[in-house]
Amino acid sequence: MCKIIHFLAENMEAILSICALIVAYITYSSSRKHNYLSVKPIAYILPKDYEDHVCVILQNKGTGPLITKSIKFINDETKEEKKYLIDFVPALKNGEKYSDFSKAQKYILTPNEDKILLEYALRKDSKSFEENKRIIRKALKDIRIIITYTGVYNETKDTLVFKLKWYGRHFNK
Repeated sequence: MCKIIHFLAENMEAILSICALIVAYITYSSSRKHNYLSVKPIAYILPKDYEDHVCVILQNKGTGPLITKSIKFINDETKEEKKYLIDFVPALKNGEKYSDFSKAQKYILTPNEDKILLEYALRKDSKSFEENKRIIRKALKDIRIIITYTGVYNETKDTLVFKLKWYGRHFNK
């Protein structure tokens, strides 16, 4: 027992240095994990369907940038796959146009940022809004969106699978 106490007394500085290194490593590991979790993106699809507005929006609900790696749109009825959501909806009646749509495959969204994938909004001069809205809802109701994305640390890929079945509530099956 005396030898141990004597050894500790003679090497106190070395022991304290080793302990300080261990504490520093634990602190570093904890900070790194905290930093990683504090900038995690969370992808979300917001299907808006109102009387004057039909819209599909990609949102980043997380606390860090969302970087998409791939986006797929699949019709669950026909099993058809397309690159862009706009390719699943037909041309609108009376030459009307979509308010907005995207033909991008890669996005970088900051926290709380939105990206419109498809939008059709009522215009004052619209003659076929109700008919067009029904056409769009019918086309969207069977679509499944698969988004693979990462954050800035790029360590893992997350996948969001979202079905646009919300638009089918207007149709009897």
